Order: sequence, then structure tokens, then C-alpha cells
Amino acid sequence: MRRHNRNHDSVIRRHIQALAGLTFLTLFRVRGGLLFHCAGSCIALLMAAPCSCQETSSASVQPAVVVPDEGSPAKPKVEELPAINLLSAPLQKQWKAYPEDSLAGETPVWSLVKADADTVAQLVCTGKIKGFLYTAETFENFELELQWKYPDDNDGNSGILLFTRNEQRIWPTSVQIQLHQPKVGSVFPSGDAKTDNTVDAPAELARPINQWNDCKVVCQGGRISVEVNGMRVGEVTGVRPASGHIALQSEGSEVHFRQLRVRRLPASPTEAARPDPATDSDSGS
Repeated sequence: MRRHNRNHDSVIRRHIQALAGLTFLTLFRVRGGLLFHCAGSCIALLMAAPCSCQETSSASVQPAVVVPDEGSPAKPKVEELPAINLLSAPLQKQWKAYPEDSLAGETPVWSLVKADADTVAQLVCTGKIKGFLYTAETFENFELELQWKYPDDNDGNSGILLFTRNEQRIWPTSVQIQLHQPKVGSVFPSGDAKTDNTVDAPAELARPINQWNDCKVVCQGGRISVEVNGMRVGEVTGVRPASGHIALQSEGSEVHFRQLRVRRLPASPTEAARPDPATDSDSGS
């Protein structure tokens, strides 16, 4: 760069010297307005002098190439499956029960109550026989939403059992979400089920007696996250088994359920469920 500047200065000096001599001679030969004409000519010649610096510089500097930022590659869209209303048909079509006779007879433990066409259907459990109601279908990755309430029991007790395996016993292998009024939202394994951790919910998550509570459960890739009344309670990981039926407990208290919906989800891309120690031979509906 310094060599280039010296060459440029040398060219300029030679032009100035030549023009200075020309101007000197002209000053002796002309007067008046011609003097200004000569000075203007000198300036014009200076401006016309070649500048190797400018040519070299313009040739060496490459214009910047602007590459449009296309952002991260678009993620493939996953079609969202519709939610299944688990209280839209007679119970015997969508549910099974243990003991089996708790879903039959003149005074069943489990019954679907709907006053008229405009009333939201309610699933009523009398709690008179200990047992559980479970879905005819099995689920693995899904989102479950429901509402529940105890009409008149401050110590009302029930629960949601996830991933049961057609075990006709009390209580089957499952991961339980506690609906016991004082301990709502706790999550722990039962029977032969396994999890990496458990969740102890804070006190007083439940609303007062005879008021509807909201529960949202997301099971995906061996994880279960729980939300109660708009508050995220926690998450358990390493769930085994990670597929099976969804069940509701009858534990001696009258409990009502409504707005019970489940929607299947794609498998989690970040964590797959761990190998299931239990056999799948009894997982059919």
C-alpha cells in the first residue's frame, strides 16, 4: 500500500511541475483575462491527470455479495388430530370396568348422566365399590383434559391411572395422578410401574367442594406433565410402561367428571420411551 502511494505522488508531482512551467511562461506572454484562462486550464489538466491509485483500488475491491437470510429450515407440519370426547357414547362402548358388574345393574357405580340435549354429560361415580373404569382403547402419546368435583366430601378421593394393562386387581400397574382433595396433582408409580422421579403437589390446589376443577395431562415420549386449575404442577420422566389404558378410580367417594377429552400426539422427537419391562401381551383392549 505504501509503494502504491509513492507511485501516485510521483505522477502528481511530474504533472504539477510541467504545468507550473507552462503557467510561468504564459504569465509573461499574456495579461488580463488570459491569465485566468491559463489558471483554469491548469486546473483542468490536473483533474484529467491519470490516477493509477484509483484504478488499482477499484479493481481490487470486490463488491459485497448479500445473501438473503432464509432463516432456519421450516419444520414439517404435523397434522393435529381431533380430540376424542370420551363421554359422547354409552359408557359400555368406550369404557370397561373392574369389577365388571360396577358398570351394570340397576344402580351401577359408574353412570352417564345427561338431563337434556343441551346439558353437558357428566360421568358420576358413587364410590360404593372400590375399582376403576378404563378406556376400551389404549394410548401412548396423548393430551388428556377433564373436569372433576366432589359434591359434598371435603376428603373426597379418586385418581387418574395412566397406562394400565388389563390387570383385574386393586390396584393395577399404572402411573397415578392423585385427585384426593387435600393432595390433588401428586404423581407417582403404582404396582410394577417405574418412573425416574415423582411429583409432590403443593397444598390447596383443589377448588372448594362442589366446584369444578380442571386437569390437563400431557403424555409424550416417556414423560408425563400435569396441570391443575391452570397451574403447572410438575413432570415425571422415564415412565415405564409408557402405553396402555386410561382409568379413573372409585375409592369410596362420590365424584363427578365432565368435559373428558383425549387427543393423540406424535411421539416426542427429543426422548423416546424407555424399554418396557412389562410384556405387551395384555395391553389389548
